[in-house]
Amino acid sequence: MTLFQNMRRGLLPARLTVEAVYDLTEAGILPEQDDFELIDGEIVPMAAAKADWHEIMKSRLTRALVPALVGDARLYIEASVTLSEDTLVEPDLAVWTRDIRPRAVRGPDILLLIEVADSSLAYDLRVKAPLYARYGVRDYWVVDAVRQTIRIHRIPENGIYTDVEEYEAHDTVAPLRFPDLTIRLDTLD
Repeated sequence: MTLFQNMRRGLLPARLTVEAVYDLTEAGILPEQDDFELIDGEIVPMAAAKADWHEIMKSRLTRALVPALVGDARLYIEASVTLSEDTLVEPDLAVWTRDIRPRAVRGPDILLLIEVADSSLAYDLRVKAPLYARYGVRDYWVVDAVRQTIRIHRIPENGIYTDVEEYEAHDTVAPLRFPDLTIRLDTLD
């Protein structure tokens, strides 16, 4: 029996691949609007509704990042990012060059990855940070929309971030690849 036949009968395999998720979505079995990520082959539901502070912070960061990006760098909002054949995530904000199609982007291709957290802070720090480190994301920020802080994870070594620092709203920070692009949470519009 094929994967589609099993799905039609209500049987979901224990583990999925990213390709199976795309196939199931294109077939209409998994609705496109469903909020989930695929972590090591398992579907992890995400909050369907985002809190006000989450959306406000994401909007502020978008407004700050877009005009400051240089060259071929592009900002992608809630884009699907394939980290491996069985891991598909949807970070809030990600920057990579326009010559890489979204389905082809991998961890080392990402120039900056930002998760905005309100209720998801523990998940973004305990699950996502090790995951992004394992797959080579060199500059990962967790922006706490409630406390107004940024925890920056940089340059993973052996699948672990060794450089992790937290910054307050009044501190100025810049992405590794864009040192002239500075962010201060307390001055974002």
